[in-house]
Amino acid sequence: MGGENPKQFIEISGTPILVYTLGALLQTDFLDQVILVVPGGGLEKTEKMLHGFGFFGPSVKDQNDVIRPHFSLVEGGEERQASVFNALEVLPPACSYVMIHDGVRPFVSSRLLTETWKAALANGAAIAAVPATDTVKRVRDRKVQATLEREEIWLVQTPQVFRTDVIVEAYRAAKELGWSATDDASLVERTGHPVTIVPGERTNIKITTPEDLRWAEWFIQESATLTAG
Repeated sequence: MGGENPKQFIEISGTPILVYTLGALLQTDFLDQVILVVPGGGLEKTEKMLHGFGFFGPSVKDQNDVIRPHFSLVEGGEERQASVFNALEVLPPACSYVMIHDGVRPFVSSRLLTETWKAALANGAAIAAVPATDTVKRVRDRKVQATLEREEIWLVQTPQVFRTDVIVEAYRAAKELGWSATDDASLVERTGHPVTIVPGERTNIKITTPEDLRWAEWFIQESATLTAG
């Protein structure tokens, strides 16, 4: 975004993006614990903010008999991959599946979270993704090297859900062998474990640029208007 404030703390209509994301996670009924990976030095700020929105405390059932997950914090690393590894290191022993989701994808639906989780239960690894609609070219030094088959290109999102032993094995192998990747599934793929695609949602954007932020503000206002109507 070009500012000093981490993206997940930027406010839309007076509410931090991260809070919208956590609110989306609370629409599910299968999460027992949420581990927030926080930028270095941001633990106290994040905990104070989330306490204000009522996210901390033990796992409890709400008035609709739905489990509200327990929230905890862990400090991240210098890069995303190191941050996820830090969270995997503190998983409780009883954890059998892990869902990894970007803190700045606040518009993920409960349907997509649930469908990706169910696919992982069946296959051990599943990710949300949307098919490419534009022609995709491989480029080097601003020169086209090849035009790729669009039908084979999918744009990856989160959530990404894995059986715990599958994702932990992949991350430990990455640390030992020096693998690097921009998403978790890439590491799992390198171990030879198949990864299932679940059709994602165009509105499940990752807020990365000022243009994304403006779209997010419009989307929230539009959604509020439709709800009120």
